[in-house]
Amino acid sequence: MSDAPLEPIEFKRGPGGRPTREEAERRHRVLLATAFRLFLEKGWDGVSIEEISRQSGVAKGFIYARYPDKAALFVGAIERRIADVMGTLHLTDPLPDDVEQGLYVFGRKLLDGVLQRDALAFHRQFIAEAARFPELAKLFIVRNRARELIVKVLQTYADRGAITLHDPQLTAEHFAMLVVGVPRMMALLIGREPPAEEERRLRAAVRLFLDGCRAD
Repeated sequence: MSDAPLEPIEFKRGPGGRPTREEAERRHRVLLATAFRLFLEKGWDGVSIEEISRQSGVAKGFIYARYPDKAALFVGAIERRIADVMGTLHLTDPLPDDVEQGLYVFGRKLLDGVLQRDALAFHRQFIAEAARFPELAKLFIVRNRARELIVKVLQTYADRGAITLHDPQLTAEHFAMLVVGVPRMMALLIGREPPAEEERRLRAAVRLFLDGCRAD
């Protein structure tokens, strides 16, 4: 792949030579997108802060003001990627009244996100590197935005009286494992299953989950 930045960088400055808030956010987006791409392409050892700075067009001072080291930038890049995927779920839209249909729709979008090609490539790399960087792995697990999003969806149905939610974090993890676990493992090993099989597996996962937490 090309070593050119992801987009032409013409950062604008506000009064006093400092970037405006909007410009700083734009720089941040470019930085994290570039970092994610480079980590994906070259792996942990193959990427330096210097290269990320050069390819993103973002000064090292800007980077270190937000991320103390490469590990923190790595986590930040992952979190932004997850946030982008999670943003496609449109949680501002009302969830269906029927809990089974609602969790199916949500699970479908969640599954499509984690089964994207770059998401699978990153997952392979992360698993390969996790043993070498246990603190990084712990940080990623603690700051799990996907789990937080699942908790919000489940809490919505708990508030409606459709399910019981004694331990939101743990229940969200169970939902993720049921919905994502096997399909992602299959995709990593042999490729995505046929659509009909993914559909059958997803609906079975949602029903099994509800069998364990549906309100009486």
